[in-house]
Formats: sequence, C-alpha cells, structure tokens
Amino acid sequence: MRVQFHNMKPAYWITVYFLILLADIGMIVFDVPHARFITKPLLMILLGVFGWVLGGKLHYRSRNFIFAAVIFSWSGDVFLLFPQFFLPGLVSFLIAHLMYIGFFATSKPRPPIGVVEIMAMIAALGYAGIMLWILLPAAGAMKIPVIAYTAVITGMFILSVRAFSFGAPWYGRRCIFGAFLFVVSDSVLAFQLFYADFPYSGVVVMATYGVAQWLLVSGSLYYLRNRI
Repeated sequence: MRVQFHNMKPAYWITVYFLILLADIGMIVFDVPHARFITKPLLMILLGVFGWVLGGKLHYRSRNFIFAAVIFSWSGDVFLLFPQFFLPGLVSFLIAHLMYIGFFATSKPRPPIGVVEIMAMIAALGYAGIMLWILLPAAGAMKIPVIAYTAVITGMFILSVRAFSFGAPWYGRRCIFGAFLFVVSDSVLAFQLFYADFPYSGVVVMATYGVAQWLLVSGSLYYLRNRI
C-alpha cells in the first residue's frame, strides 16, 4: 500500500510531527537515550517530507534554502547523538542557520521597519552581548565557535524581523517566532554546556527546537505559496 503524502491534510502532519516530538522528549525525561536514535532523526525526516509536499513544486529558488536548512539540521541531530561528534554537529547547525539567513535575506517585498522592529533588533543584539559575557569565560578553546554561533543565530532572528515585521500575515509572524524559539533553544543548550546544567534543560532545548523548526519551515513555505 503506497502512502499518498500529497493527500495528507496539514492537521495530520502537525499531529504526527508533534507526537514524535513528544515521544523524543519522553525519552529524555525517562532517560532512554538509545530510543532517541529513532525519534530524534525522524523529526527532520518528517519535516523535510512535509516541506517538500508543501513547497516542492514552487518555482521560487529561495525554497531551496529551507530544504537545505532541514537537511543540515537533520545531520546536526544525528551528529549530536554521539558526544564525540559535537563539533560536526555544531557546524551542521551553523550551516542550517546560514540557510535560514539566506532565505530571510532574499525574501521580498520587505515591509517598512517600525519602532517595534527596531527595538526587537536592539534587544537581540543586547541579548547576544549578555550571553557572550556569561559564556566566554567558561568556553575555553571554544571561544571562537561560541562567538561565531552567537553572531549567526542573532543575525537569523534580526533578519527574520527585517524580512516580515510583526505586522506581517500569520506565516511571517510564524517565521519570526520560530527564529526566536531557535535562539532560545540554542541559548539554553550553550548555557547547559558551558556554564551550568539545570533540571530538564534537555527537555527545554528539544521542545523549543522542535517547535521552532516547525514554525520556520511551515511559515517560510506558506509565505512562498502566498507570495504574489
């Protein structure tokens, strides 16, 4: 029996994706790490198939940034399942962020920037400065990667705001909120790794990451589908 992915309604995709995300979070809570070799990589595979169903036939080349971001996120997820491959995982996610930056940078038309957008951008820069002030003393040999990664995720959020603004249609605001949650997820992970761990930090990282990816991919591709 062949599964007709293109006939699946968005509600079905949302249900399946978030059930897998909840299963992965459950594996963290109940400390079943080996099961995550299934649940964690499956998330981006499912999101990639959903993204292709949603935007595979779109003629906008910028859609390729989204597909590339999902692919590199998947490789990052797989690498981070193995502690010895932390650096390749970090590089994979860095490239994924750069792909999202490429999408936001090429999104047109761009709305005018208002006071709220400017304040959000300034707040993002201030937040990045605070994070570096906290993390760099404990980063050791990872100082340069931490600075580079912080700059990239901050840039991704700022460009998401510039691309859509807070007055954008729902899919634009979805992208902005997805970028924000991705910053939260990476910030908690960095805090956990370089400063101090705290109870259920892994749950926070995975929950915000999973929601962020869904918002970014679905928001971006719905934007392209509705683009005039």
